[in-house]
Amino acid sequence: MKYAPSTCSWVIAALVGMTTFAIRAHAQNAKQYAAKNEALRAVIRANGTYELDFPASGWKLDGKLPGDAGDLHSTAGNDKIGAYHQISASFDNGMRIAEIRVYDVRPLVLFRDVWKSAGQNALPFPAFQSLPQGAFRFSYQKRAFGYYEFGKLGPEGPWCLFDRQGHAMVISPADHFLVSDMEDQPDGVATSGIDPAIKQMPAGFVHSTLIAAGTGINSVFGKWGSALLALGAKQRPANNADVTLARLGYWTDNKTTYYYRFEPQLGYRGTLLAVRGAYRKLGVALGYMQLDSWFYPKGPQSRWNAGGSTIAWGEDEYRADKKLFPQGLANFHLDLGLPLVTHARWVAPASPYRHEFKMSGNVVIDPRFWQQTAHYLHQAGVVTYEQDWLNRNAQTAANLTDPALFLGNMSKAMAAEGISIMYCMPLPGDYMASTHYPNVQMIRPSDDGFARSRWDSFLYDSRLASAVGLWPWTDASFSHDLGNLVIATLSAGPVGVGDAIGNIDVKNLLAVERTDGVIVKPDTSLLPIDAVYRSDAEGEQAPMVASATTRFGKLQVHYVFSYPRQSSGAQTSVPLRELGISGPVFAYNWVTHQGQPIPVGGNVHMEFKDGWAYEVLSPITSGGIALLGDTAQITPLGRARVSSLRQNGQSLTASIRFASRKSALTISGYASRRPVVKALSGTLAGVSYDQATHMFNAQVSPAKSREAIVQISAQ
Repeated sequence: MKYAPSTCSWVIAALVGMTTFAIRAHAQNAKQYAAKNEALRAVIRANGTYELDFPASGWKLDGKLPGDAGDLHSTAGNDKIGAYHQISASFDNGMRIAEIRVYDVRPLVLFRDVWKSAGQNALPFPAFQSLPQGAFRFSYQKRAFGYYEFGKLGPEGPWCLFDRQGHAMVISPADHFLVSDMEDQPDGVATSGIDPAIKQMPAGFVHSTLIAAGTGINSVFGKWGSALLALGAKQRPANNADVTLARLGYWTDNKTTYYYRFEPQLGYRGTLLAVRGAYRKLGVALGYMQLDSWFYPKGPQSRWNAGGSTIAWGEDEYRADKKLFPQGLANFHLDLGLPLVTHARWVAPASPYRHEFKMSGNVVIDPRFWQQTAHYLHQAGVVTYEQDWLNRNAQTAANLTDPALFLGNMSKAMAAEGISIMYCMPLPGDYMASTHYPNVQMIRPSDDGFARSRWDSFLYDSRLASAVGLWPWTDASFSHDLGNLVIATLSAGPVGVGDAIGNIDVKNLLAVERTDGVIVKPDTSLLPIDAVYRSDAEGEQAPMVASATTRFGKLQVHYVFSYPRQSSGAQTSVPLRELGISGPVFAYNWVTHQGQPIPVGGNVHMEFKDGWAYEVLSPITSGGIALLGDTAQITPLGRARVSSLRQNGQSLTASIRFASRKSALTISGYASRRPVVKALSGTLAGVSYDQATHMFNAQVSPAKSREAIVQISAQ
């Protein structure tokens, strides 16, 4: 690129960390301003053209402001993401400012469209002449649950572009998510702006578009999501942040046993009390119970059992139906002895709420309603509020203020009462909007009734959820569906069941939870690996391979789940490099209880039994030892069971957590030769070692702290 004559002055910013950042500031008649970091380079020229170059991939995005650019200049500053350098120009007769903000040490760029004066909603910025040629396209559509799709880019974003070499880019709105509009036009032009149904923009309005780039689809999604969280000033919630996330729950939603039905001789209240009793008798601890849309009166006749998905069948009053709970919801909670999760719809046309509170569309935006509702729920023992139908019925009017009032007042009121929020039937904009609401912790990424047909959509949509700091909820399973329970547990989100009384699989449920009901789960959500995106983009229909992890310092355990699609065979082989593993591991087949060491650069062989395969990959230390943990659990090395794991020379030291001081369990592992196992805290009842398989077992009991510390050393 050629710059203005030598009479121009250059201002060079300092070298910051990994990035060499430069601003070229010219005289008043300058031809262009440019800014760059290690991953990308941005330019605005006096003739109104602008471009974004990505040297590693060779990709380029370029556009043109309407007319020449005015007041070209550069600035430096800090925002919630971090330090940046920004190039700016006025356009649209000086009514607007185009800003391109490049971050010093992050592979991110933020386009900002600033309205100095009120005006017509037209001429979106940015507007790229084309997207990179030959790049694969992956996005989420404006449909319930934000359903994923290859090839077609959705109008709310985010858009993901990637190639066979692993280069990736994610583009999305960075604010006003529920009224944003991204267009991939037939002529190739790609724009990011505000829904054209909103005709006028007020003075002072700002709309931003975020782009993240780098190597690795999952890695770039993670960087993109972290940037949105930073802009929203939200911390990622822990995967055990509340009861709904931490413990096994019972659900009464669609497709479960007691959805709009109960045992005739018991009534609804009696049936749910009997459910709690049945699990308790079998030694399966429930952490909470969910009440679905049946629990409140709906429709023009205000009946609990009114059905339908049209607007007429919304909430008449968001209170427990008096026919089902004559003594109120708080009284039922006391008798049940469990926290509650409650479902919500939209507001019915005949509801008195439409006269008592300020409405928008078919939802209440009045803070008084949300304060009163949150207080009622808190008094009744509710720990999580589930807002359903966000894709269609539970929506505001299309304007610049009401979507944020709806979600914001909901979040603020619930947070004040200590209640977390789950979104259900969300659109992609709802996923992204959650980055502004700290107590929105969970989301449903797939349709009602979790089953084999939902697995792909759940895993791909979990990518979006995880990126923006949400824990994905599979929807309820039945306890005899082991494959569903494995995915739900490895999602690191909620796990819940909807079994009938008398049809509870205790063994499967005790593989999910400790005996006190705490779910033993990984640190990260189960997500498709990058190689699957590439094969699906090319239509190969290779087996799905998804991975979750638990990290203990430099030691990282991978939980790998795979299953065939169409006629992709009865087995698959996964290279360790595709999982991001650079060292040797011991691969433990959780179903067959067999395992083998895999050398550096090797492959994990997975055979599909009952339509799926699941392997635990534990790193082998320099001393030839790999800990497998409590293999009776789906997640043998989850932090609820193994709180820490440290390598000390030739030894591994593990802290084991127990449900009670009276517990005892068996921990397992691999050792190239018989190891020395010691209890540094707690007690060992015995150690066995199989010379053929090189696997060891040790029975461990806790100390008074309900924890044991075990050291495994090479001989």
